[in-house]
This record gives sequence, structure tokens and C-alpha cells, in this order.
Amino acid sequence: MAWFAASVRGAAFVNDCRDDWPHAAIALGEMRPGLVANVLDAVSQFFQRRAARVLVVTPGMQRQLASRGYDERRLVFLPNGADTELFRPAAPAAPEASGARIPFTVTYAGTHGLVHGMDALLDAAELLREEPVRFRFVGDGVAKDALVRRAAERGLANCVFEPSVAPEALVRVLHDSDACLATTRASVFAGETIPVKVFDYLACGCPVIAAVRGDAAGVVEASGGGLVVEPENGVAIADAIRKLRADPGLRERLARSGPAFVEREHSRRALGLRLVGVLAETCLEVRGRDIAPRPTGLAAWLKRAADIVLAFAGLVLASPVMLAVAIAIRRDTPGPVLFRQRRIGRGSREFILLKFRSMAAGTPDLATHLVDPGQVRVTRVGAFIRRTSLDELPQLWNILVGDMTLVGPRPALYNQYDLVTMRQHEGVDALQPGLTGWAQINGRDEIPMERKVAYDREYLDRQSPLFDAEILVRTALTLFSMRGIR
Repeated sequence: MAWFAASVRGAAFVNDCRDDWPHAAIALGEMRPGLVANVLDAVSQFFQRRAARVLVVTPGMQRQLASRGYDERRLVFLPNGADTELFRPAAPAAPEASGARIPFTVTYAGTHGLVHGMDALLDAAELLREEPVRFRFVGDGVAKDALVRRAAERGLANCVFEPSVAPEALVRVLHDSDACLATTRASVFAGETIPVKVFDYLACGCPVIAAVRGDAAGVVEASGGGLVVEPENGVAIADAIRKLRADPGLRERLARSGPAFVEREHSRRALGLRLVGVLAETCLEVRGRDIAPRPTGLAAWLKRAADIVLAFAGLVLASPVMLAVAIAIRRDTPGPVLFRQRRIGRGSREFILLKFRSMAAGTPDLATHLVDPGQVRVTRVGAFIRRTSLDELPQLWNILVGDMTLVGPRPALYNQYDLVTMRQHEGVDALQPGLTGWAQINGRDEIPMERKVAYDREYLDRQSPLFDAEILVRTALTLFSMRGIR
């Protein structure tokens, strides 16, 4: 299991979400809401919420996951595409063979599924039964048998059904077509899907008639390689076929536009390069960047030894206070006692920081400067433990296990991308994040981010045991003043 392997190895776990199950199955009528659907949804969420990135294939899927509370930056739109080494336009035809075939052949190639709304194609075929137009259906799927049966019942001799073929043979099928068809249902869910076949059609230079809406319609319109009509509307599909059959110039313009669009936006090469970039960025967040740690040598050994001794002593001495705070939080408001938060440590690597919860459960996980100042979020007990900095006491455990140190730059939130970037630029992420720091005693939340980074850089340049001692003493003197705390 990828998640387990990533956890054991300390690697980045990336979830490739091809379909939004079980929500897609429910929308298609293949599954009813209930216990089974809830269990499958819980399993899906278990993995997705633990993924450093979730790859989604449509903007609609991205919107759906964002609406369920997923961090939008972790949702990466990486669409489907075509193998443009295989799916390419046909060689130019001889001038005498450049006209439309007789009969004019329109092809549907791909899955015959429940989401595709293919009955509209039979409606169009019936409207065109007296015209020289042939409908060629290539592929298989759960809806095919019923589709074949209904075509026979309606006497549609202009419909030909063929089984799935290998990709190399499919290219020849598309080259033998005057136009290609893509359809979906007219539902909201279908509007958030993009039939994969569209990319193969466009890559081969086949003019596309797309009876779709939403995300798929956006792709076809952006490509300039097809006509978009109302889904599940046989009349509209028949009219589009007539339009293409009657206008060779339009067919030629659409055929020219599709391949260039796919090569640029949806080729395996282009998508592969984007995936490499996403994975590199994700590995940087999870595993950190390769930067020499500071301090080094004896200074690093002494600093770590002091951290272990003082953090252990602090946990022992503060245990009665920590127990009292935990009881007070539990009595004050619903929710957990401890707040676990993703933070950025040395080398820009993520770790989990522990704090006593000082805000109401469900408060957005944002930096202080990004939260509306008028929003009520700090609890009664939270106001006291924030003023006295008692909410930071659990971080003694972070220090003991080596995620943090007593003195250093305060760890950035995982979504403070601007702060993380600025610290990387200044080399500040060579330092272990601290319980308190030089910026903390010079304004904390009151000073702008650029000034904080300047203080962090100053600490990097001046770090020494004496400077650490000065910061600890000045921290103790301002502990109860609440100066700079929001």
C-alpha cells in the first residue's frame, strides 16, 4: 500500500484520484447513499487527507474536493491527455480525395457507459437515416448491449457497432472518420467530467462534435477543434453533423486546431513535465531541501544537549500546570485538548507541532495575519494561556524529540508559502525552529513578515550560546506582557 510505504520510508504520499468514488457511483445511480457508501467515503478521505498532493483530472473534481475542506494547494489539476507519438493526424490526402466520404462517417470510440448519455446518438441517427451519414460505434461498456438492442428495435441500419480495438487500430479508425462524437449526460455531475476520448480525437485532427457541458465543453472550445452542442439532444447533434458535412472549410479549420492544442496542453510529454514539477515540489515540502544545518560541530552538540536537558526538566516541572491547563480546556469548550498543526522545520521539511488548543474547534488553520481580526475564535481559557504563553508548553515535547530547539525562528505554518520562500532565500531554514526567537521578543505578530525574516537572518548571523541565553531571559521578562500577541 502506497500510503503505508510512504509512512515507513518518510516519503511523500501522492494520491492519484481518477474518479470521485463513491460520489460518482451515487450520482450515476450505481450506488445508494447508506452504510456502504459512507464506509467507502471514509476510506477515500482517510488516504486523501494524508496525501501531500491529490491529483485530480478535472476542475470539477478539484472544486468538489475543495468544498469538502481539502487544502486547495494540495489539490493539483493534472488532466488526462493523449499519446501524441501515436495519435497523430493522417497524412495529407490527395486533392481528388479531400472531400467528405460517402457515406459521411461519424465515429464514437470509447467506453459505452452510464455517464455518456448515448441514446441521443440514436436519436440523431434516426433523424439522419435518409441522409448519407453512417454512425460507427467502437468500444464496449455496461451500456452497449442495451444500445445495440435499441438501435435494432428502431431499425437504424446507419448504426454500426464494433468491439474495442488496440490503440494502433483505433488511430486508423479515427483517420477513416469525417467527424468524431463525444457525449455525456446533461446532469451536473457529468458537467464535471471530461471524456478521455476527446483528446485522442483532437490529437488525430478529427473534427469533434461534443454533446457536453461544463469542463468538457471548456476543453473543446479552448482547442478550437470542435463544435459544442447541448448534451442528450439528438436534434442538436444531427444539426451539427449536417453543418460539418456541408462545410469542408469548417472541417479543415477544426482539424488543424486540435493537434496543436493537444501537443501543447495535453500530450504525455507536457503532462509528464508538469507531474515531475509537482512531485519535486511535494518532495521538498515533505522531505525538505538539501541545506547544510546551522550551527555545526561543537556548537550544534552543545545546543542539542541543552535542548534535551532543559526540555525534559521543563516537562517534569511543568506537568502539574499542564494537567491543570488540559482540564480547563476540556471544561471550557468542546474539542481536543491538544492542537496538532503542520509546520515547516529545518530544510523546509514538515513536522507536526503540538500546542494547547486556544481557539474554538473548527477555526481555519491560517496564520494570524490572514484571519479576520473581527472573527471570534479565541476561547476564554485560550485567551489566558495565549497571554501567558502556556499554550506553547507541549512544544517541549517537540524539542525533546528533535523537531525544534529552545531558541530559533518560530516555525512557519505549512501554508505560509510566502514566509517559507523568504526564509529559503535568506538561508534561514538551515536553523531548527524554536520555541522562542529573536523576532518573538521584537514584536512577534505586530511586525511585518519582511521584518520577521530580517530578525531571523540576524539570529542566523549572530547565533551563539550567549545570544540564546539573552533571548531566553528577555522572553521570560515579557512572558506576561502579551506584547505583540494577537
